[in-house]
Amino acid sequence: MKLVAVRKNQEGKITHFLTDKDTVITIEEAEQLARTGELDSLSEIHADGSWVIDAMQHMEGNNLAGLPEF
Repeated sequence: MKLVAVRKNQEGKITHFLTDKDTVITIEEAEQLARTGELDSLSEIHADGSWVIDAMQHMEGNNLAGLPEF
């Protein structure tokens, strides 16, 4: 499953994601899906839009907050 858009609160923190399956999930659900490997290779997601991929090499980024808003 991939994350395609975000919903933010008034403080600018991510509260929900829209997935490529047209479902809306909370940040907490996204964190759990990432930990269980169900979320497009992401292993960690944080409310500030940062993420971690733990594969052959450790990669990090912070662009989830830049996804389109819905």
